[in-house]
Amino acid sequence: MGQIATPFVLSEADQTTLSQLVSKGKESVRKLNRVRALQFSHQGQHPEQISNLLGISVATVYNVRKRYREDGLQRAISEKKRPGQPRKVTQEVEAQITQLACSQAPDGRTRWTVALINERLVKLQIHIDDESVRLALKKVSSSPGSKSSGASAR
Repeated sequence: MGQIATPFVLSEADQTTLSQLVSKGKESVRKLNRVRALQFSHQGQHPEQISNLLGISVATVYNVRKRYREDGLQRAISEKKRPGQPRKVTQEVEAQITQLACSQAPDGRTRWTVALINERLVKLQIHIDDESVRLALKKVSSSPGSKSSGASAR
């Protein structure tokens, strides 16, 4: 047997806050959609209707309502921070890349290439792609071939 639907009710203070947010219109569209979902829910509209009106999923409507009941208004209308993808190349790996690039080139080579550095890193059990090596080298502000470093091309 299904759950009995309980009416969704906003407090007066929350209704005022939501109205101000909508009238200002300076928030993100995602946040304003969550605000409007709460307002429509308070007016007694069904989640499916709200979903169609706002162009959001029904799950979003249910989730916003649930967060409002459990955690309050600010949690319901705001998003969690998104940490992003973790760095592939740590500072220790960057230091090893720099150390390799500044060391003597392998026999038969005049200089280190990105591919050579990456091959050496694989031998050291560090697995990253050539582009990550290139970007790490680009960050380093050294130039072993410039005259200011004491080395000169002959």
